[in-house]
Amino acid sequence: MTVRSDLFVSVVAPVRNDAGIVTPFVDEVIAVLRTHYLNYELVIVDDASEDGTVEAIRPLLDRYECIRVVQLSREFGEEIAIAAGLDSVIGDFVVVMVPNTDPPALIPSFIDRARQGAGVVFGIRSERVGDSALVRLFAPLFYWYDRHFLHLNIPKDSSQFRALSRQAVNAVVQIRDRSRYLRVLSADVGYAHTGIAYQPINRNPERPVRSLWNRLNVAIDIVVANSRHPLRFVTLLGVTGAALNALYAIYVIVIFFIKRRVAEGWTTLSLQSAGMFFLVCLVLAVLSEYVGHILVELSHRPLYYVRDEQNSRAPIADQDRRNVVTQSLAP
Repeated sequence: MTVRSDLFVSVVAPVRNDAGIVTPFVDEVIAVLRTHYLNYELVIVDDASEDGTVEAIRPLLDRYECIRVVQLSREFGEEIAIAAGLDSVIGDFVVVMVPNTDPPALIPSFIDRARQGAGVVFGIRSERVGDSALVRLFAPLFYWYDRHFLHLNIPKDSSQFRALSRQAVNAVVQIRDRSRYLRVLSADVGYAHTGIAYQPINRNPERPVRSLWNRLNVAIDIVVANSRHPLRFVTLLGVTGAALNALYAIYVIVIFFIKRRVAEGWTTLSLQSAGMFFLVCLVLAVLSEYVGHILVELSHRPLYYVRDEQNSRAPIADQDRRNVVTQSLAP
């Protein structure tokens, strides 16, 4: 017989258009939580699904205890949906998992590793489910760039599947960047972290694969939001271009004084103009990314808006807990 821990474990699951898989996912998660923990909650954050995902969840609120459904007002993206879940969980340890790919049976393993002292326990996928062949081909290049130039230390093939201690959650939720990526934030807060290799599942094989363009946009956002390296690189290019043009100006002056007759330098001027326009365009491209990022961050708007929230009829698993009262004791 499994001895149930008195830890309070929270599970955060972002969903969008997952009507076909949300029921078996919830069945598995609740079965695992009931078996291993006395106190638990499952927080499902719906990122404005359009296929009846919330309608599929409603019967589960009557069937199971300790489930909360948070509906966002519009589509904000998976990362913001996770942030909405982390803002509201109350567990001693919090597990973040994607219903389509992450197996609930591994929740106890992640929690046990976190209890041993790791503030963040992250999953390492044995294969990249949902990514196109081109994404899998170029992903190692991005990890290499992150490690050697950005110093972000994003573990290769890490996933959203992770367990965080209460202290790590409290640290992460203080970061209110709109361009947020849990894999970066959970490493940036500085708590000890370790990885667990696992085989991802695929509950919905018909879900569209993530294209190279989609992943490239994510990579650009990660770089711009977390590093000044591209700006420093452009600075060096600008200084190099200025130095070369200064040398060229000296060369032109010297030629003017030592040559009696100087032919029109059409080719040289054309090459110079092309080089300068190249540098100017490159500088503008990088600066526009950073200016756009600054504009978004300075808007000071909330990360998300909640349209509705629903709860199970039984909000807690252990109805006899001494720190829970059903009515006020005040006279």
